[in-house]
Amino acid sequence: MCHADIHGKLKELMGEEAQFRGFQEKAIHAIMIGQSPIVNIMATGEGKSMLFMLPAYCVHGGTTIVIVPLCALQDDLEDRCRKARIECVQWDSRRPHETASIVLVTPESAMTKTFSTYINRLRSTYQLDRVFMDESHVILDSGPNFRPKLRALGAEMVQMGTQIIFLTATLPPQDEEEFFHAIRIP
Repeated sequence: MCHADIHGKLKELMGEEAQFRGFQEKAIHAIMIGQSPIVNIMATGEGKSMLFMLPAYCVHGGTTIVIVPLCALQDDLEDRCRKARIECVQWDSRRPHETASIVLVTPESAMTKTFSTYINRLRSTYQLDRVFMDESHVILDSGPNFRPKLRALGAEMVQMGTQIIFLTATLPPQDEEEFFHAIRIP
């Protein structure tokens, strides 16, 4: 998608006055051409959610998985997607066949066998566009007593072969090396 098309789609999605903020445009371009893995550090309020909303809006027929560590944040993101006319659902293992342009899932649910089957089905039918890990800095907070599988999940997603984008507002430069090591990317 060319520069003018991305701007046009942003205005179509968010209104005529909409403009890219900070590094949004550069990040969306990298996402749309399929670069992977991508680690995007943007301050709170700079529009990280637009990085998965706009590509999902532009490309019909596929699914974007967004791993979100907080249930309250999932509710907010689902509401924002609906207002933007983007089909979005929260993952529910009782409805493993439900799909949408954006599927929101907690890290714990993303590590289950049922979700693994779901994501593998999307991959095998070429419907999995990309995976986002929102608030990805929490990977560094994981340990034996707090979300112990989170580091493994990040590394597993990188190895999966599907485009993966890590989003965070809080990854200090001194923690970047540990973060990259944790998710097994150079």
